Amino acid sequence: MVEIEQAYFSIPVVTRIYLTLAVLTAGAVTFEFMSPLSLYLNYKLVGKGEVWRLLTCFLYFDTFSVHFFFNMHFLYFYSRRLEEHFYHRRTSRFLYMFLFGGLMMLGLAAIYDLPFLSHSLIVMVLYVWSRRNPDEHLSIYGLVTFSAPYLAYLLLGLSLLFGSPPLSDIIGIAAGHVFWYIEDILPRLLRRDELIPTPGFLTALFPHEMDR
Repeated sequence: MVEIEQAYFSIPVVTRIYLTLAVLTAGAVTFEFMSPLSLYLNYKLVGKGEVWRLLTCFLYFDTFSVHFFFNMHFLYFYSRRLEEHFYHRRTSRFLYMFLFGGLMMLGLAAIYDLPFLSHSLIVMVLYVWSRRNPDEHLSIYGLVTFSAPYLAYLLLGLSLLFGSPPLSDIIGIAAGHVFWYIEDILPRLLRRDELIPTPGFLTALFPHEMDR
């Protein structure tokens, strides 16, 4: 039990909270404590006061299933590595990445009428990670080896192959690319440390950390 607790709290805070909320949401739907109908994004219902839908549309992936655990693997692996390696002692900046991508996706969802944005957010995270690890090679069951930057596009191809709507993947890739370009490319081109500073309300959440 102690080992499980230690393993849980060894996960960086943002990744840990997101994983926990996703598992609790999946459990609540699996055991019928709530319905996906109360979680999906609907701007008409948001306008009537159901503002929690702006958050819960990012938390529900599926009931406990292969699809759910597949997404949790990606969330745990890529979000954790980003938070530990690229945002060490910059948790507010990492949280800002989620906020930036989430707001962009909420805007696109209003156009394309997407009920859930959880998968898109995962694709965004792994896209940013893959762009920052261009020399890393990944393998699928030892059968196919490819460079990390192709990962998001491979998932898009798998969605098409299995007949799933590709829009969630495309929106995740778009949000990830915009954030990566603003965060990593433009500051170098413009010779600036940071193009968009982290909002003060986020840095205030982690006063013990030094955010650039």
